Amino acid sequence: MRTLTLILALTALGSGLIAQQKPKPTPIKTTVAAILKDPDRFHRKLVQVEGEVDDLKKKTSRVGNAYTTFKLDSDGKQLTVFSYGHLSIAEDDKVVVIGKFYKEKRVGRSTYKNEIDASPKEGGSVRKRE
Repeated sequence: MRTLTLILALTALGSGLIAQQKPKPTPIKTTVAAILKDPDRFHRKLVQVEGEVDDLKKKTSRVGNAYTTFKLDSDGKQLTVFSYGHLSIAEDDKVVVIGKFYKEKRVGRSTYKNEIDASPKEGGSVRKRE
């Protein structure tokens, strides 16, 4: 009897945890130009944009965290993209970026403007366009 009660309790607990999980948000498909034209509309929203990699930098912070930044260029307009880790992309690659857009973001003493955080923890990704 105890075993049956334990199994039922664990099943109910597992069902409750699954029900509490939020569905993955769907990114807003847009363009670099549209974001730059009305950055308030996209601030803190998950966006999906396409473009070409420019000014690629793969670095490691003073505390040892690897990260990548680059300019996402589309029709002469550019946004900065940030992601933790060293991404498997190269200069001039055509990519699809999903990430959270920030009109302005403060990190410590630094302020970043018009940046997409494509880090996986923000629900982001960067992949080569096929």
